[in-house]
Amino acid sequence: MPTLVQRTLLTCFCLISFSSLSAQSKITGRATDHSSGNAIPFAAVRVLTPGAVMITGQVADSAGRFSFTGLRRAEYLLELSALGYETRRVPIPPMEHWQSDTLSLQPSASLLGEVTISTDRMAIRRQADRITVQVADNKMFLASANAFDVLRKVPGLEVDGEGGLLVSGRIVPALFIDGRPAQMSPEEIRQYLRSLRPDQIASIDVITQPSARYDAEFKAIIDLKLRRDQTLGWNGQLSSSLQQNEYTQSDNSLAMHYRTPRFTYSTRLGYTGGSTIYRYGALQHLSDKNIQRTRTSVPTRHDNYTIHFGTLYRINDRHSTEVVLRGFRSNRRTFTDNTIHTTIPAAEPETVALTRFRNNGHPVQHNLSGDIRHLSNFKKWQLEAAGAIFSIGNRQTEDIVFSDDLNARRPGQWRTVLKNDIRIRTLQADATIPVAAGKWSAGFRMAFNTTRNNLRYDTLSAWGFHTDSSRTNHFNYDERISAIYLSRSGTLNKMEYSLGLRVERTHTLGKSVQEGITNTRRYLSWLPSFSLMQPLGKDRQLLLSFTRRITRPNFAQLNPFRFYFSPLNYFVGNPQLQPAILNTLSMGYTQQAWSVTLLMGREEDPMARYPEYNRETHVLEYLGRNLPYSDFASIESAFPLRVTPWWRMNNNFGLYYRKEITPYHNATYKIPILQWTVNGSQVFTLPAGITADLAYNYRSRGGNGLYRSKHMYAIDIGLQKAWLKGKLQSGLNFYDMFDTYRVVFTFREKQIIDNQLSHWFGTRRLVASLSWRFGQSVYKAGQRKKQEEENRIGM
Repeated sequence: MPTLVQRTLLTCFCLISFSSLSAQSKITGRATDHSSGNAIPFAAVRVLTPGAVMITGQVADSAGRFSFTGLRRAEYLLELSALGYETRRVPIPPMEHWQSDTLSLQPSASLLGEVTISTDRMAIRRQADRITVQVADNKMFLASANAFDVLRKVPGLEVDGEGGLLVSGRIVPALFIDGRPAQMSPEEIRQYLRSLRPDQIASIDVITQPSARYDAEFKAIIDLKLRRDQTLGWNGQLSSSLQQNEYTQSDNSLAMHYRTPRFTYSTRLGYTGGSTIYRYGALQHLSDKNIQRTRTSVPTRHDNYTIHFGTLYRINDRHSTEVVLRGFRSNRRTFTDNTIHTTIPAAEPETVALTRFRNNGHPVQHNLSGDIRHLSNFKKWQLEAAGAIFSIGNRQTEDIVFSDDLNARRPGQWRTVLKNDIRIRTLQADATIPVAAGKWSAGFRMAFNTTRNNLRYDTLSAWGFHTDSSRTNHFNYDERISAIYLSRSGTLNKMEYSLGLRVERTHTLGKSVQEGITNTRRYLSWLPSFSLMQPLGKDRQLLLSFTRRITRPNFAQLNPFRFYFSPLNYFVGNPQLQPAILNTLSMGYTQQAWSVTLLMGREEDPMARYPEYNRETHVLEYLGRNLPYSDFASIESAFPLRVTPWWRMNNNFGLYYRKEITPYHNATYKIPILQWTVNGSQVFTLPAGITADLAYNYRSRGGNGLYRSKHMYAIDIGLQKAWLKGKLQSGLNFYDMFDTYRVVFTFREKQIIDNQLSHWFGTRRLVASLSWRFGQSVYKAGQRKKQEEENRIGM
């Protein structure tokens, strides 16, 4: 007799088979400009219920074409929108296949004195939880060299000198690609964004208030939607850039795509070679009244490779499976030169110590990742299942020599060997079921993360090198996360709403093998969220959202080990750190292209580093701890304009408030910090098909509870020209042309620590780039014939 498990599986198979055989519907079409008849590339297309509740959506391809399959046969509303055009809704009757190649959109234009609001799809569309920016074929991004240049122009986004991303001046976002987390290390992400050209990106979603569907650690998300033509055939793009400052570096990539009726194949190869430079400086007044100056220069030579391969298999109109494999190898050589110069303050300063440290490092990183996703559309519901595995292998050797240059002697030498392995495995499933005037979504996610870190320090003595147990570190860290969520979205009296609840259980185990210390944590987190969008009339809407997110301490923050910045400056992890909880409320208002967003909230138990200065040894160490709480608020506004047909601009303004409660040396600091930013670009269409871009960004004075920061700014210029009917793109960009971008911090309480820290990243550089698109994509015969007929009659 069949077992209970066998009967259950048989029942599920019968239900799925019955659902698959039920009546299905297919919707295909093409978005066009009403005035010219030309296709509107990458228009946003949504399928709605008759009550205007979203069921599914996608971005049209470069020919304006879109296709929805696996829909239940019923009445729908098809909504088409593109920035710079009036939104159009078309009723769809219940039928097997509805098709239209003449879905034209009316251009929208509004006059403001002599200034015309941009009708060139610049690109900002706001929803309650996100900002959507159209990128491909957008004139505001023509002179951008790579994805970093595009992200710099997005409201609320900042790119720092190291290529790090910040949302609203304080949140590090997660990177997604086509709706999925990018399984990449930070260094791999930087190389990927440097090599990704704007014309390879269809649009960017900046999700500032992630819903219950997303992992609780994602406090903000940048989702890159890549261009994906639905036409058959193959095409590719070869891109190369060469940058020059004190050193030279080159980024190169080759992307190829091939599509058949059943399969889509994609391959991406990348190589980065050359050198970069970073400098660090410190000025400290010591307890003995002497002045200590630290100067560090770190040129780094890169030899990095990346490979990507993806396959999408369309089983039928209702089911598809996609597999993506990635590999990355980073091979770097660092040559650190550090000097510590101590003098007696006088009219003619007298040197009392001059110490020099040289570190020849060889860090190597090997990354491998693979993920699989299956999408099924049944009669009344949709199921998406995904699994991923990500492996990071870090190997590093260092040879550190320090010498007393004042007395011409060599007091010591260290050698280090690092072996660090990280494994991340995830499994996730999401189901969506339309019910009444809305839909229910539910899902689960499981993540298993392991870190094995083994660092050995060898110190030179009279008897040769021997292991230094005080600096050697062996630390293991395991993390298990399981989560479930439930959400409801729909429309109530024209107001779109979404309500959700996510519950996550976390189990961590940290073990310091060297010290024999084990720390175990188990905790449950309840994380509600909601979003509302209320239309106020034509092109106006009011937005409101709330999220509760969590920040877990990571491996480096928990590891009770000295991470050395220099021999007299290091950071020590704290295994007792608690997770931080972030509560954020956001309100927004949009009117045509203009938008303003107000955000406020509180972070409970935020993790921070605080300095401790030893007045006898002059060692400065940074320790980790939880602060009581931190309050924050911000106002952000964006206003793209088209001044003339040849002059476009985009300006973003942000005002940020922050107050950390910081207990420090028997006092509690509650210092309110106000900071503002301005960034934008002026884009000019010049004769001979040349596009010029003048970009600028400024951040005022600010800081945190213990440090003040100086203002910083940078000005960039860029030129772009297309050749050979747009197949060849050339660009020339000059970044930070006045070499003004520096990050400088000064400690607030000089009676405790009197020091100033500065960081310089070599952002002033000249970049020349070339990109060549090749290959041939073809439409099916019937589609090509229709396009030819449309051209003949001027549609």
